Amino acid sequence: MASYQNTSVTNSKLMLGNYKITFGTVGCALMTSAITALSTNLGAGMISSFNHNVTRYDVQAGNAPDPIEGVAQETFTISGELIEYDHDALLAAMGGMVASGATASGSTTADFKTLTGGGATTLTPKAFLLTNSRQFVGSGATNITALTYILVHKATFTQGLSVTAKGDGDSDPINVIAFEIEGVTDGTRTVGDQLFQIQKWRY
Repeated sequence: MASYQNTSVTNSKLMLGNYKITFGTVGCALMTSAITALSTNLGAGMISSFNHNVTRYDVQAGNAPDPIEGVAQETFTISGELIEYDHDALLAAMGGMVASGATASGSTTADFKTLTGGGATTLTPKAFLLTNSRQFVGSGATNITALTYILVHKATFTQGLSVTAKGDGDSDPINVIAFEIEGVTDGTRTVGDQLFQIQKWRY
């Protein structure tokens, strides 16, 4: 029989499942009004990871034992895959990496929107928000909603469109759009709150 080192697990502290990814203008704080502003949805897919990446520095004299340590650079990356191709969402989220060409009306009721790329020299950062909402049964058999928000204040895509095509007869033939978003520090914010925020609570 296993010998467990902890006697219990607090359900509300668990991070379970995947995230919705939305975005908006740089400069939002993580409050209800900001969540409304960060409402453009990138679409269905899978967030595979998010990481706070820290590059440290240390300085040490040859005749002294104690180095001076600090943070040389830090970023926050979000990696994932989309299965929905949304012209308007990608156009806005990629911050100038792609552009929109003419919209042509076909013989059907659908319009054909053109996404173009090549020659862009500047990028406009966006704020990106990951949202996870999960219900579990709390004390007294009451359903409790646990929310997790991860906000990256200022970020851009690290690459252009990257699509993995599938075979026509594949058991899962939907093309996958891989992406990575990199957040950098926003010097207009308070030191210690320039890169990201994580809020997790339940009600």
